[in-house]
Amino acid sequence: MSKTKNDLNTKIETYLSAVDHDRFMSVCKQKNLTRSEIAREAIRWYLDNQDGLRANKSQTELAQSIKSMTDRICGMLARQGTQTGTLFELAWQNHVENNMQDRFVAATNTVKSNLRKRLEQDEKDIAARLKGVVEK
Repeated sequence: MSKTKNDLNTKIETYLSAVDHDRFMSVCKQKNLTRSEIAREAIRWYLDNQDGLRANKSQTELAQSIKSMTDRICGMLARQGTQTGTLFELAWQNHVENNMQDRFVAATNTVKSNLRKRLEQDEKDIAARLKGVVEK
């Protein structure tokens, strides 16, 4: 029976750097296999795992996108914090001059309490929305 074109083996040649060649030879010795066997195994693994490698790349891109959005939000919060701090300091200085410290401190505590309550609900809403996006 004659061999068909698909039955024939095809030769592939490549060059490795000295460091990579040493690593390759080390793997061959560890597994007690020939260079050809290791190379075939590596090529087959690579071909079999192409879809997974693409998925990992997509996950990496998603992680970078989320990090970029997080950095942007943190920057916006920092600017907002600076502006709020400036207003707070001006208000504090004005109240100190008018001897209204107790009222100012009480108002500040009320605002903090209200913000904590609102942030908790906002954080839950955002987490629920992001969970839907990430799971898709």
